[in-house]
Amino acid sequence: MNSFKGFIKNKIHEKKFLLHLNKISFSPIAMKKLLQDMIELLKNQVKHNLDIINQNEEVIRKITSYPESTKQKVTFQRYYMENKNLLTENNDFTNLQLTLIKFLTKYKHSELLNDPALLDEVDPKQDPEYVFELTVTGKIPYNPRHPFFENPDFFMQLMEHFEKTEQYEKCKELIQVKKDIR
Repeated sequence: MNSFKGFIKNKIHEKKFLLHLNKISFSPIAMKKLLQDMIELLKNQVKHNLDIINQNEEVIRKITSYPESTKQKVTFQRYYMENKNLLTENNDFTNLQLTLIKFLTKYKHSELLNDPALLDEVDPKQDPEYVFELTVTGKIPYNPRHPFFENPDFFMQLMEHFEKTEQYEKCKELIQVKKDIR
C-alpha cells in the first residue's frame, strides 16, 4: 500500500490534481475524459507495481541462492509480503479499470457521456449529408437525441456506410442503440 500512497502523492504534485479538480467543469465530455485518465493512471500504476515485483523477485532469487540465515529469512519475508500486497493492489486496480471500461462502453451513446449541446446545435432541417458526415466521423453521437434517429433511411445509410468501410463494430453499436430504446 505504501507504493500506492507514494504514487498518488506524486500524481497530485505532478498534475496539481487538486487545483485541476477545482477548475473542472463536469460536463459529459469532461467526465468521460476524467474516467479515461483514471483508467490510464491505474494501468500505469499496475505496470509500475509489476516492475517492483520483478525487482523483488530478483532479490528473492539471490537471497535463496545463499545458505539460510535469520537475516535472509526476514529479508525474504519482507519482499514476499511486499509482492503479495502489490499483487493484491494490482488485482484491485485491474478490476476497477475493467469496471470503468465497461461503464464507458455501456453508456457511450448516452447523454451522460456525450455533450447534448453538440446535438442541439444540429438543425434537423440542415442537409442530411452534412449530418451524416458529422455522425460517421463521431462528431455527433447516434442516439435518441440525434436529429435523424427516427429516420429509417438515415439508419440504413449509416449501416451501409459502416458495412462498406468494414466497420462492423459500428454496425453492431447502431443496432444496440436501437435495441436499447425499445
